[in-house]
Parts: sequence; C-alpha cells; structure tokens
Amino acid sequence: MDVQELDVPGHVAFRVVFSSNRKPLVVARARDFDHSRFWTSIPEGRQKEAEGVGKLIEEYFKKQNK
Repeated sequence: MDVQELDVPGHVAFRVVFSSNRKPLVVARARDFDHSRFWTSIPEGRQKEAEGVGKLIEEYFKKQNK
C-alpha cells in the first residue's frame, strides 16, 4: 500500500493506493452523533475497507510515536 496524507483543513484524511487492482481509496476520520470517532470512505460506499485501512494507519502512527 502507498499511503499519502491529504491536506484537508480541519480533517485527518489519507489517499491509499493498493498494490492489487483495487481502486485507490480516500479515508477520513469522522465523528458520529455521539462524538465517537470512526474511519469512513470518501465518497461513501467502501466503509469496510475504510475501517480496516484506518486501523492500519492508526497502528502505524502508534508505533512511530513510541
């Protein structure tokens, strides 16, 4: 995977290019009605992928900050 952070003011977002034939994915950190944070795809429709990739991105940054 190739992951690039996007410059979206006020948001955390990444563009993900897979090594397979899957189309690139843009994921963003969002908050729902009770202010819980979650990963979503932009445009909507690839939620499961966004959640999985978002967790990988979080794990990567946690390891980098140790």
